[in-house]
Amino acid sequence: MRGKWREYAYQVRGKSHVLDGKPGQDRFQYKSRNGVKVLCIADGAGSAKFSEHGAQAVVNAGCNFAIELLSSGPASTPSLDAGALQAYLVEELSKAAARLRCDIKDLASTFLCVAVTERFFVAVQIGDGVIGAERNMELEVVTLPDNGEFANVTTFVTSKDAASSMQVVSGEIEDYSGFILMSDGTADSLYNYESRALARACRTLLRIVSDAPTYAVANPAYKKELKRIMDLQVREGTDDDCSIGILARTD
Repeated sequence: MRGKWREYAYQVRGKSHVLDGKPGQDRFQYKSRNGVKVLCIADGAGSAKFSEHGAQAVVNAGCNFAIELLSSGPASTPSLDAGALQAYLVEELSKAAARLRCDIKDLASTFLCVAVTERFFVAVQIGDGVIGAERNMELEVVTLPDNGEFANVTTFVTSKDAASSMQVVSGEIEDYSGFILMSDGTADSLYNYESRALARACRTLLRIVSDAPTYAVANPAYKKELKRIMDLQVREGTDDDCSIGILARTD
């Protein structure tokens, strides 16, 4: 029997936001229920007034959607309806917009999600950032950045073409030992845009999570190490906020 899945997620405010006094706009959420483990991250649009609130709304909603989709224990590879997911995320954003008394466009963000069960996985991406994986001990890219013609232009959950441009990948989980989700700020350090390949450091990050001790402590050493890598290395490669999510299977 293969090992259990462990998760790690972290966000750090970008250097540009520190300088201008703005809050970080990346968010993450992890949930585990009914045999489903799901991790979502979102990168709030810099041009949107309340994008950090939108990012939080979509990661919460995305986890709930994935758990509902996979909780039935599908006998075959699950099929995700892109239109249904986008409509669900927009519905939750509409509720947040009502609370904040703002336009839904003020809550724009990207969305990345990986959900795993004992048999299957589903990966979803709207916008930029990258989802990678380790499969049969080799790193591979699962979803690519959606930047269109220009590096600073992307699709958001609130965009009209969000459903049609959504990347959805699903399959059997057996050969996979880990997944790594990253916002575009983190991707500046951990992804090569020219070769479309993950940096070898991704394997190191996956190993740190998969090899972590099973006993519970308040502030484990492996999380301190990952935080140090994000704060002192990954964050230095960009001015943008950096967020990361890792699902790794124990040996």
